[in-house]
Amino acid sequence: MEDWAIVVIVVGTNIITNILTWFLTNRQLTHSDKQFERRLKVQGEENKRERRQAVKSEPLLKLRSELARMAAKGEKVASMVINLPFSTEGKEPVEKFKVALADWNTYMAGGEFQQVLFIQYDFVLVGKVYAIKSEYEEARYRLGTYGNWLADADKEKEYVEALNVVERNRSKIAEVQSEINKLLEEL
Repeated sequence: MEDWAIVVIVVGTNIITNILTWFLTNRQLTHSDKQFERRLKVQGEENKRERRQAVKSEPLLKLRSELARMAAKGEKVASMVINLPFSTEGKEPVEKFKVALADWNTYMAGGEFQQVLFIQYDFVLVGKVYAIKSEYEEARYRLGTYGNWLADADKEKEYVEALNVVERNRSKIAEVQSEINKLLEEL
């Protein structure tokens, strides 16, 4: 075989190999680019979904926290009232009761709870929470009429009614908390 034929065969083989390599590399890059674009699109959609979920869940989480906070303050005051008639420690339990009641009053008058209600998007849930808040306001008012209630049967009746409101609201709060959790799971 002649030298020029060997050179043509080698050069031809190299050209064919390079063309095939270029073609396969180009296909891989095109496929890689398309796959990258698909991943970006999926990631973008997932980020949007997560952001929507975060935006919708934030008000519900705040409501759940504030509802628990309000209930805890009411429970604290109610538990102190239960212990007052049986207290033999003098004025200390009464002062602790007054401090707890003042703390509850400050919280309710502070407006944080109201702000959390205003950012909600489920108006049925807001109605239920507002009803609970109104009952707590009533209980707070009744407990706030502190005086010589041990000697006054009418005042004792007010306290018993206030304690009943706090007791009833335990189950209502549990129901609302359950609804909030369901709404959060749906997001």
